[in-house]
Amino acid sequence: MTTLHLLTGLPGSGKTHYAAQLLARESGRHVAMDDAVLARGLSLVDYEARFALQPEVEATIPPLLASGVTVVAEFGSWSREERDRLRALAHGTGARTVLHFVDMPVDVCIARVLQRGGDDAQALADTVLRDSAHLYERPTEDEGAAYDAFEIVRG
Repeated sequence: MTTLHLLTGLPGSGKTHYAAQLLARESGRHVAMDDAVLARGLSLVDYEARFALQPEVEATIPPLLASGVTVVAEFGSWSREERDRLRALAHGTGARTVLHFVDMPVDVCIARVLQRGGDDAQALADTVLRDSAHLYERPTEDEGAAYDAFEIVRG
C-alpha cells in the first residue's frame, strides 16, 4: 500500500540511514530537505533559505502519493505542528501514514555529525545540537495515534 513515511529526529540520529533501510524493503521515493538544500548550493544551517524552500519540496509529495508512489519524507521536523502539516500532505491520496521517530542521545548525534564532516558539521554540532537540541519536540504516543502507525527507532 502507498505510504507516507515521515522521519523525525535530530541531525545525526540516523534518519538518512533508516530511510535507506525503508527503501530497501519497499520501493518509493526519498524526499529529503537536506538534499534539496545542498542541491541548490545552500548551507544546511541557513534556516531562512531552508524554510523558504520547504514549501516547494513539500509540494512534490502529494502528487507522488496520489500516483501510488510511497514517499519517505526526511525533514527533521522538530515540532509537532510541522509533522502534522507534513502528515496532512497524504490527505485525499489514499496513502497511509507512518511516523518514525529516530531517537538517539544528543552526544551520539554530535559525534556522528562531526565524524560525517562537511562544511556545516561544526555549526550543526555547536549551534543546532549543543545549543538547541532541547527545543526539539519529541513525538508522544498521543501524537503517534494520529498516524496509521508510529515507530520509535533507536538510530
